[in-house]
Amino acid sequence: MPLDLESSIAFLEETNSTTTAYFSFTADQAGEYGIIKANKEGLRLYAAEMLKKSLELEQRQDGEPLFFGHLEWVVSDVGYDLIAGIQPQYQSRGEILASRTEEQPETREPENSPGEKQPSPRKGCLSSLMWVIGGVILLVALAAFTTLHLWGNIH
Repeated sequence: MPLDLESSIAFLEETNSTTTAYFSFTADQAGEYGIIKANKEGLRLYAAEMLKKSLELEQRQDGEPLFFGHLEWVVSDVGYDLIAGIQPQYQSRGEILASRTEEQPETREPENSPGEKQPSPRKGCLSSLMWVIGGVILLVALAAFTTLHLWGNIH
């Protein structure tokens, strides 16, 4: 399978120009939904990057995040790289979802009266996204400044 992936990656990179590729992450006007803005070359080159990371995840198996390098054709519409890397998961989807439900205590949804509007399940999505982005930025900063002692410089 890796040879098939490697040939697919090579094909995508050879048949799509980085000079014409455009790929960007952004959010809708309400800030609730993440959106990809891309042309076909950008989507195909991003697919190649994802395939590369899947090979790296398969080879390393160390649980460390896999960060994307600088990609000229990825444009930041939000002022920062929204997706900086991948946190590897080695279990199947079913195992991951099962472990998530075991970690969360059971809560019962309040029942609404027939005329009452249901709350949006996406409320707080942007807040969660900001926490994830902040964590990624912190990891990148710590990786870039390995000699930085967080608490040593506080007076």
